[in-house]
Amino acid sequence: MWKSLVHNRGEFPLGVVPDVFTSIATFVHLSDLHVCDSQSPARLEFLDRLADPDHPLSALIGYVGTYRAQEFLTTHVVEAMVQSINKLTTAPLTGAKVDAVIITGDVVDNAQLNELNWYKTLLDGGPIFPKSGDPYRTQGVHSSDPDTYDIYYYHPDGPPPGKEVDRPTSLYGHPTFSGVVAASEKSFIAQGLNHRWLAVHGNHDGLLQGNAAPSLALEELTTGARKLNALAANVDMSELFSGFGEVGPSIYPGIETFETISTSADERRKLVSIEDWVAVHTDCTHDHGLRREDSKIAFWFRDLGTNCRLVGLDTVNRYGGWQGCLHREQFNWLKNLLLNSRDKYVVLSSHHPLINLINGYVPEGEAPAVLQDELRAMLLEFPNVILWVSGHVHDHQVTQVTHENGAHGFWEIRTASHIDWPQQGRTIEIVKTATGKIAIGTIVIDHAGPLEFNANESELNSPIALAGLSRLLSANDWQRQSGRFDVALAEGAPKDRNIWLWTDDPLLMS
Repeated sequence: MWKSLVHNRGEFPLGVVPDVFTSIATFVHLSDLHVCDSQSPARLEFLDRLADPDHPLSALIGYVGTYRAQEFLTTHVVEAMVQSINKLTTAPLTGAKVDAVIITGDVVDNAQLNELNWYKTLLDGGPIFPKSGDPYRTQGVHSSDPDTYDIYYYHPDGPPPGKEVDRPTSLYGHPTFSGVVAASEKSFIAQGLNHRWLAVHGNHDGLLQGNAAPSLALEELTTGARKLNALAANVDMSELFSGFGEVGPSIYPGIETFETISTSADERRKLVSIEDWVAVHTDCTHDHGLRREDSKIAFWFRDLGTNCRLVGLDTVNRYGGWQGCLHREQFNWLKNLLLNSRDKYVVLSSHHPLINLINGYVPEGEAPAVLQDELRAMLLEFPNVILWVSGHVHDHQVTQVTHENGAHGFWEIRTASHIDWPQQGRTIEIVKTATGKIAIGTIVIDHAGPLEFNANESELNSPIALAGLSRLLSANDWQRQSGRFDVALAEGAPKDRNIWLWTDDPLLMS
């Protein structure tokens, strides 16, 4: 049943704290913003009900993740996180200046240009109108329009007259907040980050639903006037789900697989190419990591702080599949870069963590992709690689990458998403001590949304209050209350949140 939030962040001992130190670099890490056009006709929300606890296929299918009750509030969550970060005038542990905000991919949900433009405006500042299609009518599944109302989705405004209450409300206690849908579609002025920010490419940024490579047919679906609404009769479920694999090629089902309903076409939903993604980050006066002259390349490096080299990797398999890889040309570039960076502390950033670099699909004739074992072996040749930050899994986790003999190699820090619980980022502060050690301190941070929501007039006019509602909804995901998909698992253990991580100073050892 519906639960309120008492405390979100969790205060845990940081462990050994360095006393005398010199700051190397300090940054804020965000991942998986999933800025979402919840009214897109290409979304597959109806597949998600197969994972409902009482569905006969739920035990077999597990978690689908094509629908979330809070997905119509993603722009508000990002705005609330921006406002929280802007309050960080100095780093919380060391008092050092913040060198950058690093955003490790899946900045959008469905590889659409309108989503990408919303995200860019949220981070740079300016007016946001978080709606597509018909400007006067809500055409997402959260609408209480009697013509499209479906009890399997959460409708915050309640049911239309004469209709049954939806299942999230009747079975799981989700409250009714009249006026929320209209409030979510109001324009607002995004504050914009006060800090420099750098962007990393994720699978949802370049692949439809994070899986399928863009094509003309998919773009016609996304920008067109027919919304996917249900599975057609006699669909082969095994064939359907085989198209959404971890490893490419990922094949989006043909339109004949679905029933459709009428919706409003919108050319702004154009699917994003890698050139579009680079252009959005370079057609401005700010440095976001990428280079305009390399219009098909989304990997980069920048020097931060004191002798720290930050590397942004593109782990998206451009041929499809939601798990990652490095294409061979990027691997060669990275090795050459590391050979020329032996006098610096190196921090890697990517969307996928090392453990998820398992998608080796490439078309016949292409160079083999680089997967986790080959990349790990190469990185362990460089002791000055001290940290790798990533996202993708929508959870907090801290792990060690070690040599075969068990000796420490480097730390990995994974940060949770903005669309799922707990909707947090983190600060990461790297220092060197007088005793020849490197210490990496990290603390999770909440967005500015409140822990309670009552849908009063002031809250309905506040994107920050609506972000608080999104957090509440994420905590009450009815499919993730137990088992291996339990929503609480995304918080990580105490060691995954607020902690100091230690290693010997590799530059003193070389």
